[in-house]
Amino acid sequence: MKYKLYLIGLALLFSGDIFAQTGPPPAYFQLVKKADTLFQKKEYQQSASTYSAAFNTFNGRAILNDRYNAACAWARSGKADSAFFHLFKVANAGKYADDQHLAIDSDLASIHKDSRWADLMTIVRNNKTALDAQYNLPVKKQLEDIFASDQYYRRKADSIQNRFGFKSPQMQSLLDSMKTQDKINLQKTTAILDKYGWLGPDKVGNIANLALFAVIVHADLPTMEKYFPLLKDAADKNAASKGNLALLQDKIESARYHYQTYGTQLDKDEKTNKFSFVPIKDKEHVNERRAAVGLPPIEAYAKQWGITSY
Repeated sequence: MKYKLYLIGLALLFSGDIFAQTGPPPAYFQLVKKADTLFQKKEYQQSASTYSAAFNTFNGRAILNDRYNAACAWARSGKADSAFFHLFKVANAGKYADDQHLAIDSDLASIHKDSRWADLMTIVRNNKTALDAQYNLPVKKQLEDIFASDQYYRRKADSIQNRFGFKSPQMQSLLDSMKTQDKINLQKTTAILDKYGWLGPDKVGNIANLALFAVIVHADLPTMEKYFPLLKDAADKNAASKGNLALLQDKIESARYHYQTYGTQLDKDEKTNKFSFVPIKDKEHVNERRAAVGLPPIEAYAKQWGITSY
């Protein structure tokens, strides 16, 4: 017997230039993953160089988070010039505005005394001031609270399932609490969507924008279908992630037709605990479709879940 495992894939939800028209090529994601691994091993110089190789596959462009991480690798390598090159791109082109995180990030401590650090912090703080001025702050706060409650039980799910089992009273209690909270969140979120439309990061910030998607992707099929056109319109206007749109499309298709377009949805066999993809239509070209919306290659995704064929 199989049950559906629908994945929100928050690791795929980047900030900044995730809303670019065309996503990075498969080689980009492969190299970024290698760079991340090298960084964790404290091989900072190799990590930084690998980030650069990744960006070269994308004509020098980068996802905002990856460029920030590259700056951290260069700073850890003692290469302040390269670190600031990426940080100023993050601040200027990416409109990075998290001055608090920037100030306490230990990976960047080595360049704090550089005269360029004060200039960087000024840009980031100005970005924050500009963003705060255009935000719908009450709705932003409400959506951020919704997102926190949406993720609260989901973050606990793996550890409880691994410890007690999926059919255990502890797991069922958590799922019941999750369903109750999801109903509350859905009511609040659809009221916001019906009143304001799909609010982009420029209106409510990245986390609040993500909250809209998180709640809808966790809703029932009729609700997902109702709000899919709204998300599509937002993605077309660069006010929402095309990767999120692809994920919601896959979830709707999987539920309605038991096939999918982008390969984001998995089945899990209860007897073997092994994962498999919900059938992918035209799977020979799935990586082209995934790259177009900023998703990593299907092979990398399959490896993450122990899937050897699809």
